Amino acid sequence: MMLQLIDKKKIYLYLILLTILISIHNVNFIETFNKIFIVDKINIKSNINKITNDRIYKSLDYFYDLNIFSINPDEISNILNKFNIIGEYKVKKKYPSEILIELKETNILAYFFNNNERTYLGENGKEIKNIELTDIDIPLIIGKVNTSNFLELRKKLIDKGFEFDNFKKFYAFKSNRWDLLYKNKILIKLPIDDLENSLNKLKDIIEQTNIKNIKIIDLRVKNKIILSWAN
Repeated sequence: MMLQLIDKKKIYLYLILLTILISIHNVNFIETFNKIFIVDKINIKSNINKITNDRIYKSLDYFYDLNIFSINPDEISNILNKFNIIGEYKVKKKYPSEILIELKETNILAYFFNNNERTYLGENGKEIKNIELTDIDIPLIIGKVNTSNFLELRKKLIDKGFEFDNFKKFYAFKSNRWDLLYKNKILIKLPIDDLENSLNKLKDIIEQTNIKNIKIIDLRVKNKIILSWAN
C-alpha cells in the first residue's frame, strides 16, 4: 500500500497561477481558491470485479466537493482498508481537482466454510466474503481457521520448495497441527512441533522415494517416519 502526493513544484505553480488570476480579475481569493481546487473527479484503476469497484466508488462519494488540499490521504486509506479484497493500492492527488487511485486485488490463497458460508482467504491475511469466484483452483481448509498459522505454514512450504498449487486440502486441528492432502491423494500428517525439520524430511522422502503407491506419510512421532501404502 502506498500513498503518493504530487510534486511540490506543481503545487507552487498552481498557486502562482491562481495569484495572477486573482490579481487580473480582482475576485475574492478564498472563493476562487475553493472553486478551482474542489474535487470533481475520482478515477479508479483496478483489476477488481465491477460490483466491488462500484461499492468502492460509492464509499468515496464523501470526497466530492471538498477542497483537495483539505483531504487527508489517511482518510482515503481508512476507507480502502475496509475492502478485504484489496491487496495493494496507491492514492495520488492530481491537482487541481482529481484523485487517482490504483487498486490491485489480493491473491486468493484458499477457501473455507464459516457457518456454511464460503469464505476466501487472501494473501493479505484477510477473509473475503460475498463474492463468487469461478475458474480458480485453490485448496480447501477444513477445521477452525487460524489465518496467521495458515500463512506461516504456507510460507514455510514455499521456502522449502514445495509447490503450493499441488495441495488440495488443509486440515486444521485445535492443537495447531496440520494434515495436508496432495492432489494425488497422498496425505501428509505433520507434527505440532519441529515443523521445519519435518518439512525437510518430507522433502527428502518425496525426492528420494517412489511415492506413487504411498497413501499416508506420517511425521507426527519425533524421529520416526511412518509410511502407509495403498492396497
